[in-house]
Amino acid sequence: MASVNTQFSIAVHVLAAIANYKTTFTSEVLAGSVNANPVFVKRILVKLSKAKLVTTTVGKSGGYDLARSPESISLFDIYSAVSPPSAFAIHTYEEKKWCVVSSNIKEVMGEVLIGTQNAVENDLKRTTLADVVSKIRSKSR
Repeated sequence: MASVNTQFSIAVHVLAAIANYKTTFTSEVLAGSVNANPVFVKRILVKLSKAKLVTTTVGKSGGYDLARSPESISLFDIYSAVSPPSAFAIHTYEEKKWCVVSSNIKEVMGEVLIGTQNAVENDLKRTTLADVVSKIRSKSR
C-alpha cells in the first residue's frame, strides 16, 4: 500500500490549536496535541513559517503563534505551504500500443486529475482556519 502524506492535516491541527487557545505554543506542546514526533511537527512548522502563516519567537517563552487572523488563513494557504501530493497519482507503466485503454488512459486520467485537483483546491479556498476552529468548538459542547 502506498504511504499517506499527513502533513496537511497535521498543519491544520497545529494551527487550529494555536487559533483555538489564542496563545503561543512550543513545537513540543503542539506535537503532544497531535501525538506525533516533535521533529516531524517542527518540520511542518518551519514550512508554515516560510509561508508566513506562523511567527516564531525564540527564547524561554518562545514558540509559535499565528501570523494572521484565523479568518484570513484559508485551508488552501495551509495546503500550499506544506506542498502536499496531488489528489491521486497516475501510474507510469509503459503503454501497450495494441491496447486502446493502455494507449489513452494516462491522458484521460490526467484530465480527471486536473478537474479533481481544481475541485479540491477551490473547496479549500472557501474554508478558513476560523471555520475549522468553529466546527471543533461546536463538537466539544
